Amino acid sequence: MRRLVLVLIFIFSCFYVIGQNQEQYNHYIANQGLLNPAYNGTREFMSGLLVSRNQWIGIEGAPITQALNVHSPISNTNLGLGLAVTNESMGAHHSLDCYGAVAYKVPINNDYKLSLGLQLGFNSFSMDQSKLVSYDNSDASLYDIPNTIALNVGFGSYFYSDKLFVGFSIPEFFTNFSNSKLGTDKSVFDYKNLHYYLYGGYVFEADNYAIKPTILTRFVYGAPIQIDMTANILLFRKAWLGLSYKTSSEMTFLLEYIIDNRFTVRYSYDYPFSSLNQVTNYGSHEVGIQFDFDFGKTVMKSIRYF
Repeated sequence: MRRLVLVLIFIFSCFYVIGQNQEQYNHYIANQGLLNPAYNGTREFMSGLLVSRNQWIGIEGAPITQALNVHSPISNTNLGLGLAVTNESMGAHHSLDCYGAVAYKVPINNDYKLSLGLQLGFNSFSMDQSKLVSYDNSDASLYDIPNTIALNVGFGSYFYSDKLFVGFSIPEFFTNFSNSKLGTDKSVFDYKNLHYYLYGGYVFEADNYAIKPTILTRFVYGAPIQIDMTANILLFRKAWLGLSYKTSSEMTFLLEYIIDNRFTVRYSYDYPFSSLNQVTNYGSHEVGIQFDFDFGKTVMKSIRYF
């Protein structure tokens, strides 16, 4: 089974689709700026996060992902700006995605707002040929895999209040194919390769605790709908404890500690129930830190729930 997983990783690295191996994070509500450009600038101050995810611990060449998102509203306007950078290594494959985002917030009434966002950036791909092993040395095309870089664009919408949020996004519209054996390198729009994200949640608040159920669905043409159902509880306004179930047969345990109004740290652990559990002994781990800065211009009223 372990050899099968390694073979699948190798195949994915050699015949790839840049931008379609879109990352999905356990703390997706906290990482919305990586998922939806419309989220950028919806907090009343500059906000950022760093995330690191190690998937399928114990399997050589398994995905390792780091991500950065920084965003802020623009004073005296309804605009928000954001930057999202994702770096991922998987086997011999390495990818780097970088996007700049702009969002416009439309007040619906005193409680609700609608934000619409666009992002523009690039997807780059490279291959570490020293990690490739061939049993047929005459196949030169295996070691002749070009590095590529291509532009991409994404769209999102975000409806929210202090306690409710609903988001929809298509993070990447274009698929960038490269296959040196076939001599092709092109970027195309194909609705069959689009990833659609629809998610939402609500916060039920009490004096000493709060409950936050959320759900995320991902649609891709020709593939089963993936659903992530999560429930978090906030204890004493300092620590979130959560449990999530993915229809890809994974259970996730989530932990979040609020240091103060500016810093929050997060951790999650995935436990697979599928046959993958036979080859990965330690599951997948994700850690992150979030920071909020007002630079003395505004007063942070309370800790944000999302």
